[in-house]
Amino acid sequence: MTGSFLPILTVDVLGSVCMMVLSLLCLYKARILRELDTDNAVFLYLMWISTGFAIFAVSRSFGHILKQFLVLTGNPDTWQAISPYSGGVNTVSFMLVGLITLFFNQIWKINEKIVSGRKRLEETHIQLQHLNQTLEHKVIERTERLTSSEYKARRIFELSLDTILVTDEGFNVSEINQAGVILTGYEKKNMLDKKMGLKDFMAHPSEWDRVHNLLETHEYIVNEEIDFLRPDQSLVRVLITGGVDYGAFGCGKSFHFIIKDINDKKQMEQQIAQADKLAALGELSAGVAHEINNPLGIILGYTQLLLKEKTGLEEDLKTIEKHVKNCRDVVSDLLSFSRKGSAERSRVDVTKVINDVIKFLSNHTDFRNVDIKPVFFEAGPLIVKGNEQELAQVIINLMINASHAVEKKGHIEITTEKSDTGRIFITVKDDGTGIRKKYISRIFDPFFTTKPVGQGTGLGLSVGYGIIRRHGGEITARNRKEKGAAFSISLPAAPPDECV
Repeated sequence: MTGSFLPILTVDVLGSVCMMVLSLLCLYKARILRELDTDNAVFLYLMWISTGFAIFAVSRSFGHILKQFLVLTGNPDTWQAISPYSGGVNTVSFMLVGLITLFFNQIWKINEKIVSGRKRLEETHIQLQHLNQTLEHKVIERTERLTSSEYKARRIFELSLDTILVTDEGFNVSEINQAGVILTGYEKKNMLDKKMGLKDFMAHPSEWDRVHNLLETHEYIVNEEIDFLRPDQSLVRVLITGGVDYGAFGCGKSFHFIIKDINDKKQMEQQIAQADKLAALGELSAGVAHEINNPLGIILGYTQLLLKEKTGLEEDLKTIEKHVKNCRDVVSDLLSFSRKGSAERSRVDVTKVINDVIKFLSNHTDFRNVDIKPVFFEAGPLIVKGNEQELAQVIINLMINASHAVEKKGHIEITTEKSDTGRIFITVKDDGTGIRKKYISRIFDPFFTTKPVGQGTGLGLSVGYGIIRRHGGEITARNRKEKGAAFSISLPAAPPDECV
């Protein structure tokens, strides 16, 4: 009986061992899959069901082996005592497998939702990556465009020939280009450090009040003519246009101004007006002078004949002669004023002309108590092409006017300079009372004089203006910063081939 039972016993024992080994291998593989993807519900299901089957296989196989061992050793009663426990473990493990299998459908649905969600997340991630790359390209492209635009704007700002001025809401300078630095005469660093404002550039407080009221009322100004005062006290006429800029959100408002230098234009307009005025008056003066000159010659001739005859009216005749000569001098000035062109021109040494004038005036009674100080250009000769007598006449007239300004007891300085552009400058300065502002624009007008009646004809500066213009030069007048006035003559230097 025992012999025939041995094959069955062997198969039972070996089968139990194989079942335990296979179940444990399945559990091992399930754990590996679980570790590869911890979020996979199927792998979780496999691990749990493998665990249940492993428990069932171990319990059942161990029970079979133990049973055969106890029977063969003659202890069947012991097996009867522990068999219920082995069966209970088998039942519980099989129930566990059943429950896991029963809920597999719900687990699978959950897994599908998880997989679907993961897929959507992956698609969304890919889209986000694409959008991020696109956004980066757009940011780079727009940054390059912004940088290019900013560079162009900065170049326009810096290279503009007109002044571009930016101020804060209190009209203090916050930005100004190089043209503005040249126009105002102030260094940009000083403007910012000292918190200079638009008001500080204006020469007249009333002009600032007018501009400020317009900006406060309308928030813009258009083509307002203003006088700017430079650090050297010189005036420059400007045309200013500007308005408010509220900027981006959260930024304070600012004001932007475009300022044009119209000083040269205004001077040119004045010179054209002066030239037109001189031309018209010249035509009239020439006719009047010739008409008056003939009767004056006759009166003077008969007066001098009567003086020779000893009529007893010598004092009265001398008075007549004196006033006739004065009238003839006025007529001579009129003829000089109306003359269209100068006499013969040649090479003229400016320094020699000035020295001759100073020597001539030193014996004049009006200059006995006047200190004349010449300051000559020493880097080379100052040669112009012109008429020596006419140039001397202009300088004499300026010197005489200066002596009257200092009341015949002050200081007069006459200087000469030469610029790199080939212009020769002659300046006559005095420390007198200066020129009243309202007269500066009229001092070169014919017959205009501030001297008392009988002490001036008002033709001296007009004649001088005409002479200098015929020589291709300019003559200007200004008040000095310290005291007195200054008259400047600018003449073109003679070409090198004419200076040999």
